[in-house]
Amino acid sequence: MEETKTQEREPRKKIRIKKDHVLKAALILGALIIVVYLFGCFYYHNRFMSHTTINDIDVSGFTYEDASSTLEKALTNQTLSLTFVDGEKETLKQTDSGISFNQNNSIQKTLDQQNYFLWFTHFFQSTEIQLNDLLITDQKQLEEAVNSLQHVKDKQIAPVDAKVEYKDDEFVITPEVFGTTIQNDQLINAVEKAFQTRQDSINLKEQHIYKEPQLTSQDETITNLQKLAKEYCDAKITYQTTSGQVVLDGNDLIQWLSIDEKGNYYYDEEEFQKQATKFVKETLAPQINIIGKAKTFTGANGTRTVSGGNYGYKLNQSKEVTGLLADIKAHKKETRTPVVTGVQASYSNGGIGHTFVEIDLTGQHMWFVKNGNVVLQSDIVSGLPSDPDKRTPGGTYYIYFMQRNRTLIGEIQEDGKPEYETPVAYWMAFNGGIGLHDATWQSAFGGDRYKTYGSHGCINLPLDVAASLYSQLSVNIPVVCYY
Repeated sequence: MEETKTQEREPRKKIRIKKDHVLKAALILGALIIVVYLFGCFYYHNRFMSHTTINDIDVSGFTYEDASSTLEKALTNQTLSLTFVDGEKETLKQTDSGISFNQNNSIQKTLDQQNYFLWFTHFFQSTEIQLNDLLITDQKQLEEAVNSLQHVKDKQIAPVDAKVEYKDDEFVITPEVFGTTIQNDQLINAVEKAFQTRQDSINLKEQHIYKEPQLTSQDETITNLQKLAKEYCDAKITYQTTSGQVVLDGNDLIQWLSIDEKGNYYYDEEEFQKQATKFVKETLAPQINIIGKAKTFTGANGTRTVSGGNYGYKLNQSKEVTGLLADIKAHKKETRTPVVTGVQASYSNGGIGHTFVEIDLTGQHMWFVKNGNVVLQSDIVSGLPSDPDKRTPGGTYYIYFMQRNRTLIGEIQEDGKPEYETPVAYWMAFNGGIGLHDATWQSAFGGDRYKTYGSHGCINLPLDVAASLYSQLSVNIPVVCYY
């Protein structure tokens, strides 16, 4: 029995000894950990934690002095390469750009904010610090450096938006033009940021420093506009006028489309009506309406400008608007005859054309020009110039009535009888009661005879001349009178 008890006491003793060793080892390990931890606290109380970067520069375990020195070296004496849209490059030196290291930075403040009691946790994580006050900028010097770049000083081309144009009778999209206009403020900011972040290059186009077109050929606004233009604006209306052609085509009509607050185009019938009315009134009518206006023409007696008279067209604006809109809707591409009142033989030669009667009231001579050639001419006797009621007025008129063997009757006097009753063989009226006719009672024509033997306003002709003229004239042929 005693031997059994002795055997039981020996294992217990061994177990107790083993536990003592484990406890001793644990105490030693704990003490070691405490020592290491305290050492770490002491070490990192004035140093940056492990795996710490400032502006992507490693400062792990650095004191303030070491970190500041390292950052200053990294951020000083940089050279920046700038690539322009033409592929050419220019460089800027940091020392020339007014950007220098800022000694009054927040590196120390950032270091002081660390919790060095948790230094051990930083072995398992990274700390990335971004400071914006490591560099200081002399803004004026920076602007001068940027403005000294040759590409900035060169004449710059403004960007052009993509647009829809009417070319060769169809709507096409003209692509945008990028241009070379540099946005100086953005370039200055990009240069400053590049030095701060240690970039060694800037591509101005990639960083959108150039002023860019607002609309490109791929934008929905442009493609939608082209679709609308083809549907509502694909017309080309040409008008002939005395001063040349007036053309209304797709480039004009596309301006009639409406646009909403979001920049989207759409067709509005009322707007087209409004724009057509404006075009007819302000652009077309002044060119078509020549009644009473000065007309410059070339005749047998040279080039003359004549005002007054009742010859020419007057545009019927309301009917013309209706007809014009119908032609636009039908996509017509042709010369349109406007809706007019009045008489006009041609749009050429001041609206008179090349067949007309020309009367020089000062020179007392008449020419009949047919297809540009003088086929008949004669001296005349016109109205008595000393009497305003009998003086033949100048102006451009047209033959509105012709008759053989007519009796010309003057105004009725107080006694109830006409001032005169004169039979003529050939009557060609052009201005109310004024016309061309034979005057067999005149003993002579031309010269100053009209000053004493002038008519009541008509153009007196020799009988044979009146007969020849009558045979060649027709209603609506222009008659131009001038002094």
